[in-house]
Amino acid sequence: MGFFKDLFIVNEEKEQEAKVEQPQLKAKVPQNQVQQPQYTAPQTVNTNPSQETVNVPPVTMPGGNVDKNILEMIKEVIEKSNVPGNDYFELNKIVESQDFKNAIPDENARIVAAFHSLRAQDAKFNKQRVLDSIDFYKKAVKSEYDNVLQGYNQYVNDKINSPKKKIEDLQKRREELLNKINQIDVEIQTIQADVTKCSAELEAKRAQYDATFQIVVQELENEKNKLNLILQ
Repeated sequence: MGFFKDLFIVNEEKEQEAKVEQPQLKAKVPQNQVQQPQYTAPQTVNTNPSQETVNVPPVTMPGGNVDKNILEMIKEVIEKSNVPGNDYFELNKIVESQDFKNAIPDENARIVAAFHSLRAQDAKFNKQRVLDSIDFYKKAVKSEYDNVLQGYNQYVNDKINSPKKKIEDLQKRREELLNKINQIDVEIQTIQADVTKCSAELEAKRAQYDATFQIVVQELENEKNKLNLILQ
């Protein structure tokens, strides 16, 4: 997950590292690989004068450009995939070395010189080995790409798709709760209307009862007083 984490997962450590200028990566020679000697440019190189240097345009992908840091990571993948012996990796390492560039500015001439230098050390080193090794490194890079893409998809699922699904579930639950609240509000309003109506009716009846009761009591009191005077 290291490659994927460096590419997509932002954390405090990564943010701190981003503030510090990154040193240039230096190619490391695997322990099981024999250190290549320093090569010097031959005084005469058999090249085709009519062959023009091909200007390769920068690699771009739909939706984005090549990132320098990602490119360095991919180069590390190729380096870790390097096997003992001379192949494209060693050839390219020589061609891209600054000393060799200074000695032979022309890229095509550097490639031919480096190729013959390696072939002089190893009779089995040939063009086909270089081309086959490129296919090998392409396969290694593609495998790393698939691993990163798998981690990326999982990360997208964890950080985007799953939260989105949770939001949808919560919104649905919220809608259900709102419907229940509306139903409760309607029920409250209905009960409140019944209570208000019943309260008004009962208060009216209570007032009528009180008035009637007081009248009857007063009439009885009047009858008492009247009879008290009449009867001796």
